[in-house]
Amino acid sequence: MIGNQIGKRYAEAIYEIAEEKNEVKSIYEVLNSVMELYKTNVDFKNFITHPLIKTEQKKESLKKLFSNSSEEGLNTLFYILEKGRISEIREIVAEFVKIDYAKNRILDVESFFASELTEEQKTKLIEKLERNTGKKVKLTVKVDKSLIGGGVIKIGDKVIDGSIKKQLETLTHR
Repeated sequence: MIGNQIGKRYAEAIYEIAEEKNEVKSIYEVLNSVMELYKTNVDFKNFITHPLIKTEQKKESLKKLFSNSSEEGLNTLFYILEKGRISEIREIVAEFVKIDYAKNRILDVESFFASELTEEQKTKLIEKLERNTGKKVKLTVKVDKSLIGGGVIKIGDKVIDGSIKKQLETLTHR
């Protein structure tokens, strides 16, 4: 809970600066890369959070690791490091993405189908969802073999279940 509050506060400040400097994408890329490294590389995580390693040493290492990143992206990373909030990088990135999606009217949609969709089917589904929601849709499609046919679409907390499995369950409960 506290991590989310911290993540939200930092993400709001970082996003505001990123937007002001027209660097939203580059700052997101740096933050996301650090988050992935933090999640997957134990050595990196131990190094970056070690209390006896000086912040300047950590900055130098980050500068070498992310040498292709924008100056603003690195400065953002250094700021998080200096404030001792690198352990909240997941929350910061998650909140940063939420802010970006809200500002750009992007909707995260997760879908499950019995078999893989064709590109044409995905395109039609995205178009229909965009028409119905009035937002740009970022669609994730997963195959769920437990579905007999049809699909399930999750938009935030809302679930649209058009699976044959659900239809059969509905028929048996009548």
